[in-house]
Amino acid sequence: MSAFVHLHVHSEYSPMQGVSTLEALCQTSRTQGAETLALTDTNGLYGAIRFIEIALAYGLHPILGAELTHNRHRAVLLVKDSFGYTNLCRLLSQRHCDPAFDCIASVQEHRRGLIVLSDDLPALTAWKRHSPTDLYVELSPGALMHQALGFSRRARLPPVATNRVHFVTPQEFPLHQILRAIALNTT
Repeated sequence: MSAFVHLHVHSEYSPMQGVSTLEALCQTSRTQGAETLALTDTNGLYGAIRFIEIALAYGLHPILGAELTHNRHRAVLLVKDSFGYTNLCRLLSQRHCDPAFDCIASVQEHRRGLIVLSDDLPALTAWKRHSPTDLYVELSPGALMHQALGFSRRARLPPVATNRVHFVTPQEFPLHQILRAIALNTT
């Protein structure tokens, strides 16, 4: 059995969500015995170059990715190869620049070289019709995890467990809470 790899990780480069620095994420991962770590900041690759440098310095194999969110749709997109990196950049650019951006259609069109993880059931259904290759149902702690697991079984799409990491230490949780409250305009 292979070691667990964190595939859904946010750093301080995820505005109003991530708290931990790239250094803290890589150091903690290495201390816990990880050999691989993914960085999936929200709607951007802002820390990608620094992440690769720091991960390699800590002896980690870096996986580049991003959590693409738009309206009510979301997916974690992990880069497999140079085509995937190109397609991820294309998707993120469209997300930020195209007022008519359609998350489901765009991911479907630019999936080559990407591994897609999501618990967005309408999006997964559409993407599976197009191709089930490199498509996984994301299972992360929360109220909808059992619904996602049931969908995974019915749709015969493999599940992947993630934690949606936003901070490294329990002491960082209050800061994460404050950022989320500001983002949601609540207390």
